[in-house]
Amino acid sequence: MGLTRNINIEIILTVLAAAAFADPVVITGKDLPRLLGKPIASIVVLNKSGAAIPFQIDEVTKDGEYVLDKGELPNVREGNDTLNERDEIAFLWDDADDAGAVSAGNGVNNGIGTTITLTRGKEKRTVTVVLDTTSSLPRSPKNYIGYNHNTGRVVTEYYYADFAKNRFHFVRAGVMDFVSNKYVDLTNELRVEILLKTLFGLIPIRYGEGDIVCFVRRYKVGPIRLIRRGDFHLNLGFGVKGSRAAVNQICYSRMVKVPVYVHLPFRFRNLFGQAHVEMTPVIREAGRRFTFAVPSKKLYFPVSGDRLDTLCLSMPLRRMFTLKNGAAGYGWILDATTPPEHISGSGFIMRRPGTREAGTAECGFRLTVRDVPKGNYYITNWVLFSGGKAGDIERLGEGLMEPVAISEEKYGDR
Repeated sequence: MGLTRNINIEIILTVLAAAAFADPVVITGKDLPRLLGKPIASIVVLNKSGAAIPFQIDEVTKDGEYVLDKGELPNVREGNDTLNERDEIAFLWDDADDAGAVSAGNGVNNGIGTTITLTRGKEKRTVTVVLDTTSSLPRSPKNYIGYNHNTGRVVTEYYYADFAKNRFHFVRAGVMDFVSNKYVDLTNELRVEILLKTLFGLIPIRYGEGDIVCFVRRYKVGPIRLIRRGDFHLNLGFGVKGSRAAVNQICYSRMVKVPVYVHLPFRFRNLFGQAHVEMTPVIREAGRRFTFAVPSKKLYFPVSGDRLDTLCLSMPLRRMFTLKNGAAGYGWILDATTPPEHISGSGFIMRRPGTREAGTAECGFRLTVRDVPKGNYYITNWVLFSGGKAGDIERLGEGLMEPVAISEEKYGDR
């Protein structure tokens, strides 16, 4: 349960927002003290004119587990249907209003409520969260994300992804082309390679995405996000049998959070001299007109160019790479708890697809591991999708790293 708890701490009191369309906002019950203990079904989120906006409330248990109602092992009995400090309220930044004069209690009939002001840089947005015990306020019918658990397909207006059975990695994905208003079938599977070398480099040991098993036992899909909870297992042998965790994958309309967890029960150099982990989506034929880029390093490689089989040594942590063609495409940000001095030699990689099924190239990153101390390590991958405007992937990535300040105005008769 350690990873689940870590993920929830990471989200609490952190608002993910940027100056681009459809960015998610997550606040918690702790930000709404007057509504604590109130029925979740009676809570509604309004804009400043009093109109309901799409939102969802996800309960979080004391152990850091999301309360999810679907799948073979739902845990709805662990929830109590009332708002506590850990519960999360999610909506989209763009559905909130630009901050301005807000009439406290507008459309609320003197109920209990809190107006939340969100500040990031020079930008401000507001929403009002109210208790509607009489069900007199309408709920928004909008839904930003769809999911079919039987097929493993997630669909939004910006991307689709097909997840492999009993896996967290995708086997096919596409991005929206805003000119034709159709999806570009951009990638085949996410290629994962784990290469371990013994102390003298005589016995290389390889693992692939097929060795990373994650049984999705339960899930919840709402109007704002899909949460899939899986029992994650990475069995590398050599005593690394403790690579287990309960993890949460969270899909929004324009971003997907993909966590990877590894437990290392010994100091790495006791058995291995070096290892690397590569994550390189396999680009389909439709991606030939796209460009693989690392904007912060001014690296640009056309997929159809002559720079395949290139490794650019550069620390990839928190540096976005993108695969774009005009306004269509995606970005990727890697974050990890591994100390930088233990992953020197890492970088961004572009290669020929080799023995993989039909593909033009593989574009992603390599994480080189050296002498890592015993312990638990988290690797979080954020995949960000274009909203159809120039530079919006980059702005969305900036928002991930910049928490938004929250202030509140209370009103009501109790």
